[in-house]
Amino acid sequence: MNRLTWIVVPALLLAAGCSKKPEQPAKATTLHEVMKTEVDPRADDVWAVGNAHMSNDAGLDGKSMTDADWAKLASTAQNLKEGAQDLASLPDPITVVKPGGKIAYQDDPGGDKPEAVQHNVDQDPQGVRDLANALSQHMDDLIAAANKHDVKAAGDELDGLDGVCESCHVKYWYPSQKALIDSLNKTNLGT
Repeated sequence: MNRLTWIVVPALLLAAGCSKKPEQPAKATTLHEVMKTEVDPRADDVWAVGNAHMSNDAGLDGKSMTDADWAKLASTAQNLKEGAQDLASLPDPITVVKPGGKIAYQDDPGGDKPEAVQHNVDQDPQGVRDLANALSQHMDDLIAAANKHDVKAAGDELDGLDGVCESCHVKYWYPSQKALIDSLNKTNLGT
């Protein structure tokens, strides 16, 4: 080997080792960020698959579902499950929103302010984690149903998703609207 090789090769190795790695996107650190960037859009993706195959009686129309549709349902449910797991693993103390941040509907009549939501979370942070884990389990059930092409089970899981989401929202995000929601549910259910 010549003298130049002994200089160039180590220099190249050193330069390669010192090169900057591509930056990873910042991990969401607040409840609001995880909800806004992960859980909410991913839930919309799950519902979009179900809504595209809704029967006349508002159930899942398995006859219109192709193998690709079942795979998409399982995939979107897996993505939502991962968002739910990110919620469940937020560090203590759980921060609802960064200082000065806004949450949806906070300025609307009956809307809850970030401070009120933070208080609700501070009162029962494990409850937030438990409900996030319940959403994750719900998605496991939907994934299993989709993988089996089980129309009834998948339809039941899709139908129940709103209730899983609402159980957390009404406890933590907008408890001041619980009476209104209960009233609407009674009206819609005819009870």
